[in-house]
Amino acid sequence: MNKSSRRAFLSATVASFAWLLTGGQASGAAPAITAGSPCKVKGKERTVNGVTFVCRNVKGKLVWRKSPTVVQEQVFTVRVLESAALELGGSKVVDVPVPWGGTTGVVVTRTNTGITALRVNCTHAGFPVARVGNVLECELHGSRFEPTTGAVLNGPAVSPLFRYEATESNNGIYVTVRNNV
Repeated sequence: MNKSSRRAFLSATVASFAWLLTGGQASGAAPAITAGSPCKVKGKERTVNGVTFVCRNVKGKLVWRKSPTVVQEQVFTVRVLESAALELGGSKVVDVPVPWGGTTGVVVTRTNTGITALRVNCTHAGFPVARVGNVLECELHGSRFEPTTGAVLNGPAVSPLFRYEATESNNGIYVTVRNNV
């Protein structure tokens, strides 16, 4: 077997192996960009699958880095209850649908001074709280919270429940949710 026959055999074998690995999808397209892979022109931008990469100089080498994204704050107010559904001193747990997907659990309480809305998740382990007597109590570890302010009455939780803005108008109770909390 001469050298050119060996070379042709090896080339065909490597090409066949590459075809097997890529499922026959090999093409002359540009290689995929990943963060840290080398690039050639500083400042050049490329978008791959919705992610924008920028060619940056890092430790003397030009490499692709993900472009930082700026998340716009979204504020969403939703009617969660009819006013008549919440008596003075009462609390109700409601699921607030949010436009960025899913729901947020909120405990709504009517007090002498108005309506309060608190995140339903205990600040200790994230388990839901429920109204037990005059307090909100975590069903998992027993942390207790003041239903009008979210303040911790006894632990193991040390942080108060997160408070949302709540309003009442047009015979309805409204809660305002933000995507950054």
